[in-house]
Amino acid sequence: MTRLLHISASPRGDRSRSDKVARRLIAGLGAAEVETLDLAAATLPAFDGAAIEGRYDLIEGRAVDPAVIAAWEGIRATVAHFLSFDTHVFSVPMWNFGVPWRLKQYIDVLTQPGLAFTVSAEGVTGLAAGRRAVLVCSGALDIRPGQPGAELDFQTAYMRAWLGFIGVTDVHELQVRPTYGSPEEVEAAMERAYAEADALAGLLRG
Repeated sequence: MTRLLHISASPRGDRSRSDKVARRLIAGLGAAEVETLDLAAATLPAFDGAAIEGRYDLIEGRAVDPAVIAAWEGIRATVAHFLSFDTHVFSVPMWNFGVPWRLKQYIDVLTQPGLAFTVSAEGVTGLAAGRRAVLVCSGALDIRPGQPGAELDFQTAYMRAWLGFIGVTDVHELQVRPTYGSPEEVEAAMERAYAEADALAGLLRG
């Protein structure tokens, strides 16, 4: 493990419980280089109608507006930046059973044919293969695997499905739940998550 990107999807700053557990994990991993991408503050490339239509014009060699060229340069740079890391740690709070919209925007920017994956007669090949990801998923409800309501966790399921699509199969997860309730319940959830983060760090260090 040499380069680690911490992708924070929470806008809560120091109050974010998923960030707290992610930072505990990262401290124990001992990566040579760590960078944090705060999605709440990041300026992401626009992936709007003009950029989508411009993609086909660019592929087919037609003239496009300079703004579209600039947008695609930004998209390519964002994908290249993501792929330059060998380990990705995601802080993912649950919003309405899924992921925060800024994380979804980031994923939509990244998931481009020819940049993050290719398609052939044999199927889809993810271009992020060989990398490792850790999902630190938090939520107000205790819907960890095996708990009542676990079927509502589209947050972890979506992240695992997307990572698999772009070729990341070495995926680990830490569940920080519940983050709402009595102080005793929340503190117990945090202590459990910290312990699991310490154990996972030891396992990944080898």
